[in-house]
Amino acid sequence: MNSVQENKNELEAAVRYCESAISRANATIESMEFRQQAASKAWHEHTGREAALEREVAELKLKYEELKTNMALMTDENVKLRETCNLQKDQVAMFQRKMTRLSEVNR
Repeated sequence: MNSVQENKNELEAAVRYCESAISRANATIESMEFRQQAASKAWHEHTGREAALEREVAELKLKYEELKTNMALMTDENVKLRETCNLQKDQVAMFQRKMTRLSEVNR
């Protein structure tokens, strides 16, 4: 009977060892699944942020081009205004010279 008892004890120990190994394996699997889910979530968040940044960059590029165009148009307008101002100054100077000559003639 002793031999049967020893075999039974050995088998029960082996069963406990296997159950412990299965429990550790399940814990490892759960940990790996959790890490995989966290990595997947982080990847999706990163991808979403990256896509949002790419959209923002595209919008900023369009705005930059628009501002560049506006700046060029304003520069052209500024040149025209300066030319007009210079013409007006020339006309005022010419008018003042004529007025001066007329004043001298009338004296």
